[in-house]
Amino acid sequence: MPTTWHPIELTFEATDPPADPYGEEFLTVRFECRSGTTYTVPGFWDGGDTFRVRFAPSEPGAWNWETLTDDPGLAETGSFEAESGDGRTTLHDHGYLTADERALRHADGEPFFWLADTAWSASTRATVDEWAEYLDYRVEQGYNVVQVNALRQHDGSRPHDRLPFEEWDLSRPNHDYFRYLDDLVAMAHERGVVPALVALWFDYAGGNLDWGIPESKRHQHSPEQARTLGRHLGARYGAYGAAWLVSGDSGFDESSLAVYRAAGEALGDACQYPLRTAHQPGEQNTPAIVNEEGWLDFHMYQSGHTHDLAVPESQARTNRALHPARPVLNGEPCYAGMQAHSGDDVFDRETVRAAGWLSVLAGANAGLTYGALGVWPWHREGDTFESAHVWGDPRPWDDVLGLPSAADYGRLADIVTEYDVSALSPRPDLLAETETGEASAVTPDAVLVYLHAGRAVELRDAPPTETWEWVDPVSGETVPAETTDSGGALAVAEPPFDGDALLFGERTR
Repeated sequence: MPTTWHPIELTFEATDPPADPYGEEFLTVRFECRSGTTYTVPGFWDGGDTFRVRFAPSEPGAWNWETLTDDPGLAETGSFEAESGDGRTTLHDHGYLTADERALRHADGEPFFWLADTAWSASTRATVDEWAEYLDYRVEQGYNVVQVNALRQHDGSRPHDRLPFEEWDLSRPNHDYFRYLDDLVAMAHERGVVPALVALWFDYAGGNLDWGIPESKRHQHSPEQARTLGRHLGARYGAYGAAWLVSGDSGFDESSLAVYRAAGEALGDACQYPLRTAHQPGEQNTPAIVNEEGWLDFHMYQSGHTHDLAVPESQARTNRALHPARPVLNGEPCYAGMQAHSGDDVFDRETVRAAGWLSVLAGANAGLTYGALGVWPWHREGDTFESAHVWGDPRPWDDVLGLPSAADYGRLADIVTEYDVSALSPRPDLLAETETGEASAVTPDAVLVYLHAGRAVELRDAPPTETWEWVDPVSGETVPAETTDSGGALAVAEPPFDGDALLFGERTR
């Protein structure tokens, strides 16, 4: 029997198919629950005369459906009874994702902290067995999102095992490619992991950044082609609760924005619960022309591959200050094991961890994305990685899967979600003196101060607290903090361990 937040699939064989089954809007299905809740979901072409419709019931009860099409042979109706989900995962228990002014939430209002890993190239590279191993490992660490390019990632390791279009003809989707992606998306969904799919990386949409990719290797969509792709992707993966990175590493001008607008709006029309953002290039914030777009649901900045710890913090503040207010997250901090822009200084565990903490406490409290060289290009021993001169030589994906920096982000998420990070407010004034690599914030339940280099601090106008503790971000171990109250300021002695430190105060209720 169907259950809530699990896709059902209806299959139809057209008797009077359109001349352009990929490009034309041919079939939609209207679903209505006994409660009155209604969704209209487009179908997608799956080769030959076959069209499919996927739908995830959002509530238990009796549902009726009817087709809406000009094909008289497809005039069908049906019904089913949906049971409440089994609650195996948070996603299936609380529902798909939405956005309010400062937080991402499940359909029932429960806060959702986006803890993603980056696997851009899995769509063209990963085997089913590899993907299962990868997902199981990350789920065990607490990850709940995976960022994947729906099309080919231009700088992934090679060879590419699958390509999304026949001979790169954008009107001829490779059905085997998308059926394989179906399996990868379904496997993530089964484990309660949100598939965050990139619709159009910069090389598919043009714009004022080309990143040195020659014209012959770029497959640019027109607005109409982008609208078709957006409708196809949304119809195909919306029922799995997919989130959408409408753009990737893209520079925006009026021409490229028209392409992204077409894709973003089509995704919104095709998905039951559309959640869309724009993945910005390194060290760039949401530009004004994108901030004005109606399809943008939350901000995803990229502090990028820099050792300057002022960047993730300042970008969090900048994006949080934009109007209208939207949730903010850092979708690409510096990647573990990767070097910085043609340099030879590889990002170590401490730098990666600091970028995460600084982002969240400075206002990117909707979530955080991890990445590691080797995993994002889905590299295997003996593969070719053409960007090694920029990012360094990758190790195989399964060699770097267990890097301890990934567990550090899982530990960060455990700490902040325990104290209602969805209601976090940055407090840069809390420290009497703030140095680069330091950030502070409050939630209704806690005071949080991150120090890239642990030291004695003085807090001003701190909310009343029951206790103060030092937390070791490496181990998660806590020790009481020695404090002295001196007329409105609170002096806190340095932590009893080396390296970075988190000062935690549990607020008085």
